[in-house]
Amino acid sequence: MQNHRSRSLILLPLLLPLPAAALTPHGAPLVISELPSCSSNLDLVEVTATPKGAFEVVWADEGDDFEVKGQRFTRDLLPTGSPRTLLPTHGGLFFSNFLGTWAGRYEVAMNALDFGNDPGDPAAGYRVSLDLEGAPLAPAVRFKPPHFFRLAPAAGGDSLQFRVEPPIFGPPACQSEGLLARRVDAGGAALGPESRITRRASAFSLGNSQFLTDRLPDDTFVAVYLTCEKFNGLVARRLNAAGAPVGNPLNLPQPAGLGNFAGGSLVLAARGDGDFVVGGMVFKAGGGFNGSYTRGVVNGQVFGPTLIPTPPGATGSPSLVDLAASPAGGYLLLLQSRAGNPSRDTLFAQALDAKGAPRGAAVAVAASGQAGGSSSFSIAADAASLPNGRWIVFTWQKTADPTACSERLVGTVLAGE
Repeated sequence: MQNHRSRSLILLPLLLPLPAAALTPHGAPLVISELPSCSSNLDLVEVTATPKGAFEVVWADEGDDFEVKGQRFTRDLLPTGSPRTLLPTHGGLFFSNFLGTWAGRYEVAMNALDFGNDPGDPAAGYRVSLDLEGAPLAPAVRFKPPHFFRLAPAAGGDSLQFRVEPPIFGPPACQSEGLLARRVDAGGAALGPESRITRRASAFSLGNSQFLTDRLPDDTFVAVYLTCEKFNGLVARRLNAAGAPVGNPLNLPQPAGLGNFAGGSLVLAARGDGDFVVGGMVFKAGGGFNGSYTRGVVNGQVFGPTLIPTPPGATGSPSLVDLAASPAGGYLLLLQSRAGNPSRDTLFAQALDAKGAPRGAAVAVAASGQAGGSSSFSIAADAASLPNGRWIVFTWQKTADPTACSERLVGTVLAGE
């Protein structure tokens, strides 16, 4: 989640009515980890739910253990045993992205920068499959082909492996490359040819490497990447199970003068190949305009952009943290802003409709940082849909005072309409 500066997809604001919708915390918090100190890096967390409501939480424990861990919960919100070690880590290994999906079992990809083994080319990926109880079926496997960029989990222990395609081209303000994808098995062996997902589309912007993908239940994918080659904005592509692009690219251009895209706030969630929502934060140099916007796609028709309002009691434009889709329709957006008295960095949850428009007001989920202080913490959080209109949100909460810092990983169930 990282804040780099680049150009955006966003069009002109679309003002829509906000129909009433309630999100309320339900039940006691689910505390997994509590530490008397805070890690120096942004902690990552990923939660993956089954259709019946069990879920697996994966997180990077950079406190005493330096491991990636997992904890399964039953559909009754009860932990299954103790946390399990999924991947031992080492010095110089920093995780940048976790992706989980349910494909009859829990499939998890972990993307990282590994400066310990290869400081000149640090991008690497790890892949692990977990059984129904959350136990690894085999040790995590490391992926490091030439020009490796990103790994996404697929069914059966397979992955989509993404690589950048040299040469770099374009003027200094718009350095670009191609982007390649192929399906590989659990050991990294190719299961088919490599496809250029930038084929007949604008190139991938190398400036801040903004790219997201989401797996669909039929084992196909939606991918979104930042471009500045033929236009400034985002390109959305449908990918088949092998990683090959399907149909024409969907261009989401940015009209001149709106502002630039704060790439670290990019979020994506998909319900189908023609049904997804993407969001990002926009800023304008010199002030005068900033905010977070969503674009919704329903049956291939584009809606928005829609401004995400500042949550009640918060100050400043919110940044986007995560986005999750519900099979029953709608989305849950997690966003961060300063709130409270004294103020803290606070995580809010906002319900969205199928077009990416807010439904009702955002609700505060967790706070982090030093009360009233100028120091801030980026909040790491992730959400997944549960049955009966509920959501599960896991958050790293950090609490600081002038002499100490503590943190905990805690889950909150939100009940919708």
